[in-house]
Amino acid sequence: MLGALFETYLRHRFAWLLALLIAALGVDPVFEALGVRGRALEWMLAFGLLVALVGVWRSRGPRLFVVGSSAALLVWLTLHLIAFGWGPALGRAVLGGWSLWMAGILLSVVLSAGHVDAERICAALCVYLLTGLAFGGFFAGLDAFAPGSLGGASGGGSLAIDEAVYFSFVTLATLGYGDFVPISSAARALAVLEAVFGQLYLAILIARLVSLYARER
Repeated sequence: MLGALFETYLRHRFAWLLALLIAALGVDPVFEALGVRGRALEWMLAFGLLVALVGVWRSRGPRLFVVGSSAALLVWLTLHLIAFGWGPALGRAVLGGWSLWMAGILLSVVLSAGHVDAERICAALCVYLLTGLAFGGFFAGLDAFAPGSLGGASGGGSLAIDEAVYFSFVTLATLGYGDFVPISSAARALAVLEAVFGQLYLAILIARLVSLYARER
């Protein structure tokens, strides 16, 4: 029974991961509406990365991949439990790096040989969301290590993780609302890099995959 369920999951693993990443983006507003404070987004993202790990370990260098992801998870958990100093900020940066590495692994799956199906498109969309979440971790870590790197944080303090993720996706989609702005050179460089990637990724890769998927069908 469990084996059959696991095989069913593997056939739709990227669709499940996509749904989980979308849920991770919405978990903080829901918890905030319920009056629950915490790091729900970080925990949901870590869980999503573990789900992704289970989904791709068979075909993408399992030994190195599992060891690297396990090490990143251990470091993040250690830093996550540190409630003082730079522990939380380092944990967010590690989580961002882990997300970006996972996005790279999924991108290699997207670009591998084979026909284009719905799972491949879901994997490509996961790369996009993971990139936004990864840069959110980087922005949060940068603003904690160099306060004032981004302007607009609530209360004038360092950027919270939900604010950093919000700014990251606004940058990735090139919306440019202006409520958060990069001030330091490092923050501006990250913002430019993310915005350029977001535009090229959607315009070239996603559009090409969708056209190939429609042609093959």
